Order: sequence, then structure tokens, then C-alpha cells
Amino acid sequence: MATQERADVIVVGAGVQGASLAFHLARRGSNVLVLERSAVGAGATGRSSGFVRMHYDLELETRLAWASYPYFANWADRVGEGDPGFVRTGFLQLVPAAVADALRANVAAHQRLGVPTQAIGPDEVARLVPGIVTDDIEAAAYEPESGYADPTGTAAGFLAEARRNGARFVRGCRVSGLAVNGERVVGVDSDAGRFEAPVVVIAGGAWSAELAATAGVTVPVTAWRHDTAYFGLPDGRVADVPIVIDHALEVYFRPEGRDLLLVGLEAGNVVGGSPDRPMEPLAESTVEDMVERVCRRLPWMAAGTFRTAHGGQDGISPDQRAILGPAGAGGPDGLWLACGFSGTGFKTAPAVGASLAEWILDGRPSTVDITPFALSRFAEGRSLVGEHPYDALWR
Repeated sequence: MATQERADVIVVGAGVQGASLAFHLARRGSNVLVLERSAVGAGATGRSSGFVRMHYDLELETRLAWASYPYFANWADRVGEGDPGFVRTGFLQLVPAAVADALRANVAAHQRLGVPTQAIGPDEVARLVPGIVTDDIEAAAYEPESGYADPTGTAAGFLAEARRNGARFVRGCRVSGLAVNGERVVGVDSDAGRFEAPVVVIAGGAWSAELAATAGVTVPVTAWRHDTAYFGLPDGRVADVPIVIDHALEVYFRPEGRDLLLVGLEAGNVVGGSPDRPMEPLAESTVEDMVERVCRRLPWMAAGTFRTAHGGQDGISPDQRAILGPAGAGGPDGLWLACGFSGTGFKTAPAVGASLAEWILDGRPSTVDITPFALSRFAEGRSLVGEHPYDALWR
């Protein structure tokens, strides 16, 4: 197979994680080539709800989100090209009594990291979200500086700045397999020919396991699908509420512009199946479930209107945490992974890209120590579990 191009690093996938990594590598002077089967943000990134918040039950993820926050808040200084469209709304994590102590412990840990956050009670929640029902809410975490951003715009901005620093981008290029010589990766094969590099990073979302398998590497990532809908607000209402993740009702919502509410379910998500199967339209029963849950929390939304809906997918790992770092034992040297983000990767992408670039170029990550996310943790029986867990699909 004829070689098309050579690079120092090939990144497979132009979602927000691949784009962030390309940005950080190119800024360090690496010759980077990004290969994408479709378009920037066409996979999980383009269907992300775009939360920018720091609240997790695993402190390591909070560290990544907190190190990423300045990129969203100060994009022009941190990146340059593009605009992530960051909107500061504030963020609320609502929990019932069963996990209220865990929430307070997590908030205290986040405060020690410098995150602007506080644990509040139902009365304060009601002040922040007029008309909300709080009878079943024991406590909430409130982050006043958090908000949401445009995931596709963020990925496009990272990639544009990466290209300004010399990275190359090939879209419409379907990578069919990893090229290996002995115990070392030497590039990838694609429908556009072979591309050569001594380092290949798989950032292919739900398709990552399939590609890794071509080099004999088993990556425990499967397709995970979720549903999102947009509802018009009732007359006289404006979207001036914070982002809300509602642990008790397994639903989340946030403003979209001034007259829409984005709603997503944390329940009933489908795990498994081919990532290439078509996205099914939302069933009427799913929309009704969304309406029922959000109206239990916000009764005034009963006068709202359904506008549109879509499905999305990401790759999910057994412990619902990212898989980052070299393929390790059983894999060829030079093969790296950035996948398995399990629906929570958007807000951490800036710091993940910085940390992974450091690991590749310097031999260790320094922005945030992401080595606990290594693939080897599954074989070693050390799945990542939150210090004060909530036991929910979306953490």
C-alpha cells in the first residue's frame, strides 16, 4: 500500500478530544496528522450536551475539569482560533437524602482544589430555580461559574489552531487498521492509503475498540446511546436557570439560548450494538418520559412545547471512566488511547489533551496526572471508583 503522508503523531478522530490533543501537540512543535472518517465533531462531540462543570465523585475527573475550565472562560488567550460559545449559567447537582453526605464530602474536596462551589439546601435551590419542586431534595452542589459551551465549535477551534501551528487534517478518511512492524506501530491503513507515524493515538469514540483490535489490543469500550430533546418554554418564561443534573429523577436539563430547555435522560440508555447502526428517532414513550420527569421537577414546564430531539452515542468503559495512555502490555509500542469517555469527556478535553501530549512527548503528564486512566487498570482489577460515589450512569 502506497504511503500518502508521514507525521510524528497520527490522531485518529476529530472529535473534541482528538482536536484538543492535536492542538497541544502542534503547539509543542510536533508534526501532527489528524484523520477523520466524517467531519469535525461528527460523533459524540456533535451530540454532546456541552456541560462545563467540575462536579464529579472522582476527584481526578474534577481536577481535569478544573484545569480545563480556563480554556472555556478565556479561549482567546488560551487557544486563539474560534469560539467555544461558553455561556455561564451556574450548575446544580441535586441529590436525595441517601447520597447527601457523599455530595457534601465531594464539595469539600472540590473546594480544597480551589473550585468555586458550595453545598446548599432545598431553600437555596428554590431561590436559584423559581418554581422548582424540592420535596425530595436533601442537598445540592452549586457552582456559580459553570455553564455550557458549543462542543462542535470547541473542537473546530482547537483543530483550526492546531492547523495554524502546522497540523494537517484529512477528512473523509476511514481508517481500516493499524500498521504494525514487529512490536511497533508504524502508522495506519485507510481507504485513502497508508499514513505513517511512530505514534498513533486512537481517539475514535465508540469505534475505538474496533480499531485497536486490528493490532491485537482488547479495549473494553462499547457503544453507549443516549437521547436529548429540546422543549420550548411556556409564554412568559425565559431560560435563566442553571444547568441541573437531577440524581433523584435521573434527568438533566439546561438552558439553550433564551427560549429553549435541553433535556436528557440518565435512565434507559442503550449499551452495546454496532456504532455504525443508524440512530433511531426518539420513541414517543421516551419523549413522554422526559416530559414527565422534567415536569415533576419544574411543574411550570407542563405548558411548554416539544420542538425537536436527537440521539447521540459515545464509547463507554466498564467503570464509566476514560481510557488514556499507551496500549501497554500486549499492544505495539507507539499505540496510544484516548477513548471510553462514557459521555462525560467534553468538559475535560482541554486538560486531557494537554496531559496526554505531555505524556507522549515528555514521558509523563504534568498538567494532571492521568496515569490512573491507563488501560491496564482493568486487567489489574483496579477500576476507578469515586471517593464518595453516587451510583449513577452519568456522574
